[in-house]
Amino acid sequence: MQMNQPPLENIQGCSLATFNNRVIRLLPPDEAEGPVDEVQYYRALNLILTGKDSATGIQYSVEPTRDRFTYEREVTVVRDYDSLISFTHWIPVISNIFIYPVSNPVDTLTSNIHLKVPMKIHEHQAEVAVFPHHVPNICLGVVGVRTKLRMFFPALYEDNADRNVELTLEQKTAIYNDGLRPTLQSLNPDTMTNWPTTYGSALTRAKKRDNRYQYGTRPFPGRMVQRFGYELPRLLAAAHPWARNIVFMTQVQGVKEANQHAPDDRRAASDALSVLMHDLDAELRNEPHCWVDVGLELSEPGFSYQWRTDAHSDIIEHFTCLTAVQASSYVNRPSRQYSRDIAAGLMHVSGFRGAFSLDDADPVYIQAYTTDKALIQQLDGGRHGLAMSGRQLMEGTPPEYMTNIYALYFDARENHDCAARIELRVPIGYATRTALWFPVELTRDSILAFNREDWWQWRLVRLLGFMRTLALQNECGGPLRVGVDALSLSGGILWMTNGLHSRPDDGSAARDLMCTILPLTRDYRHDMLQIRPREELVRHGDMLPICAHGAYFFRDIVWPPTTDVPRLQRGPMMRNSTFKFIFGLDYEALRRKYLPPAYIPRALVPQKRVRTQKGFSKRHRVEAPAPVPVFEDLDFELAGAPLDAGEDLPWNERADFPPDLEEDLPVQLTKHWNQFCSDVLQKCGNLKNSPLAASHCRLTMEERLHVTDDVYKDINLAMVFNRVQWKKVSGREWKEAFDIFFPPRNAPLRVQPQNFPTMKYWEEWFEMKRRLAPAAFDTVRNKYWTIFKELLWVPKPHKDRLWKYTASDDFSTYPLRYSGQAPQIIVSPSSYPPTWEPNVDEVEEEEEEEEAEEEANGNQVDRREWVNDIAPIPDRILRREEEEESESEGEI
Repeated sequence: MQMNQPPLENIQGCSLATFNNRVIRLLPPDEAEGPVDEVQYYRALNLILTGKDSATGIQYSVEPTRDRFTYEREVTVVRDYDSLISFTHWIPVISNIFIYPVSNPVDTLTSNIHLKVPMKIHEHQAEVAVFPHHVPNICLGVVGVRTKLRMFFPALYEDNADRNVELTLEQKTAIYNDGLRPTLQSLNPDTMTNWPTTYGSALTRAKKRDNRYQYGTRPFPGRMVQRFGYELPRLLAAAHPWARNIVFMTQVQGVKEANQHAPDDRRAASDALSVLMHDLDAELRNEPHCWVDVGLELSEPGFSYQWRTDAHSDIIEHFTCLTAVQASSYVNRPSRQYSRDIAAGLMHVSGFRGAFSLDDADPVYIQAYTTDKALIQQLDGGRHGLAMSGRQLMEGTPPEYMTNIYALYFDARENHDCAARIELRVPIGYATRTALWFPVELTRDSILAFNREDWWQWRLVRLLGFMRTLALQNECGGPLRVGVDALSLSGGILWMTNGLHSRPDDGSAARDLMCTILPLTRDYRHDMLQIRPREELVRHGDMLPICAHGAYFFRDIVWPPTTDVPRLQRGPMMRNSTFKFIFGLDYEALRRKYLPPAYIPRALVPQKRVRTQKGFSKRHRVEAPAPVPVFEDLDFELAGAPLDAGEDLPWNERADFPPDLEEDLPVQLTKHWNQFCSDVLQKCGNLKNSPLAASHCRLTMEERLHVTDDVYKDINLAMVFNRVQWKKVSGREWKEAFDIFFPPRNAPLRVQPQNFPTMKYWEEWFEMKRRLAPAAFDTVRNKYWTIFKELLWVPKPHKDRLWKYTASDDFSTYPLRYSGQAPQIIVSPSSYPPTWEPNVDEVEEEEEEEEAEEEANGNQVDRREWVNDIAPIPDRILRREEEEESESEGEI
């Protein structure tokens, strides 16, 4: 029995078109004049979001299978080749290639291509089959617009979860200096005037004024490509052991429109394959590790074709060697190899992706999808479609993003038919004889044919309900807007909105959200369960989320006039970590943002926040430093310091002779240099108007009192800052910064600047200028310039202040996606670009402790995840069975 809603006696099945019409009759038209019937209005919104008509008590169950094939139709079938992937020890290209002096990290292969390739990981050992996206690699160049050429370095492969496939700066430098440039010099010397002499100079040339890089290419003639593919690995392997056994990947992508051909025609299939391989060597057809994506696309004018969820096993059975029983087992047991892609929030409508390890002639990967995704396709942060964020959700009546998507759907209803498409990744030797036709009976059993207007109207109706519900919430605001049940409803709307045109998120936070917003059941064998944990993890009484009525429908919602802000009926609570995943803030922080309290309790101020040193800076704590070598040969006399040690004066007015001035000059200068290094970080401030945010500088005050110039010689900025803006400067700008930090002898005085007057090093610098002879002071300053040039970064100083934090387009930012205020620093012209590699030791240690605690506590959940003193659903419920499997399990 379902929970979180009363038992329903009247469940009524309906088609997509019927549901749309019921909703439209209840909603007032946009141009309606006069007052709106609020009861009717909320009844319509409740029907859209829950599927339940509150006036009649009818729970509608959407049955898309009513739009199955019921008569013979004029189906258009087109065959094509969408892409080609090969792994070879030679470069199978016969056309000109365009090589990157500096490769774009975006082109590094980091995503799964759903196949394994044998590579020689260890010398004198057999090859090991590995996933290519786990092997360090670099994009060497391109052929035309759609073909990429990559190099893989198996000797760098690491079999652990923390692997990083992006090559280091040192490795990229070696590839260019010891491999690429010598190879080009020997094969094509006449063109070397267009190539930078070193990788460092290539980086300098590629860097733009905004500190980003321009990734240009240089042409290389096709007649020499094979020799190039031999010489480059040879030279690199001779110079660096990690470059042995290089493998080249050639990838042709997204070319299906260029080689479409009639199905069931072997000759047309062969001719189209030749078009696909126009730039490639024909010998590639004989390579054992080359695959082609063969596509079949089915469509009909005026209709939207969609895949049936219950037909996945039939499709797999037809296109592989699996029996009906094996195919059914493959799609019905949880597995990493098979993923179902729910379409538009409808349980019975979905495509799928599946990886296989079968016979040589069988596909290694199959994906079935529809072409309506073309309207929203966009690669952004790992997503392949447009997506709304939690921050966008809380602003607007309705949010602007939803208005734009609504307009897109509205246009598509009139103009955009949808085709059902299947792609099979097969060895190239079988490309002309696999999937030559899609059988008529399989078409009838596996495809739903919706009228185009009905299909897009379903999305419009759902989106309209989400928009108007959010508008009601955002218009009201106040404490009810940030109640847990109202925010849970908002989070569910976000998840369902993004799921209208993309595969619904099913990560751990999304599964927690499902347990909060969907009806729950104790029927662990129901076909429409949305989470399927391992059987041994389910305890008696556990509740699991379910979609029993054909679509993602919310559990019961409370509407005005009962409450001013629409919300879910009181039920399970999301975790704090889920609030943070959806909205960017945990629950308490979210409440404070949209409902500011009268004050901030001191206990909430994080320990990572360090109070700004607004008074005089503190003395550097290293008492007896070893003299800096550059100061050791200095032996100048200092004029006497002012002295008035009269005992009649108050202690704070006495001008005693400072004891440290009696030390040797090299020691005094070393202490002064250390004081400079400490002072600039002591003055680094905090995020304005954000008293709960960590300080800009991650060092504690005690650590800042002990720093030396070693801190400024580390280009990993994550060791010093929580957020920072940086830019690399010219030699002239670096010298200007030095002149501001250490003004020359005859520099005019400035109008009182900020920060500098309260820094001890600054005061002592002018005292030194007074006490040293002019020539001696100039000599000392030149020594300072010598060691200043060894620093790799310093604050960007200004004549009126030391630190500025305003976001500027002239600077790059770390972390990469951060765009707010942060301290501005400049990077030395002799330095490589800075990096951002946070130290994760503490995080890992904390996670290990938490895991151990959870294992000990069993059902208990960390108190930090509780909201309103209510414990969330235990972790064991949120785990999918396939997450317990290794990557090698589940292959057939």
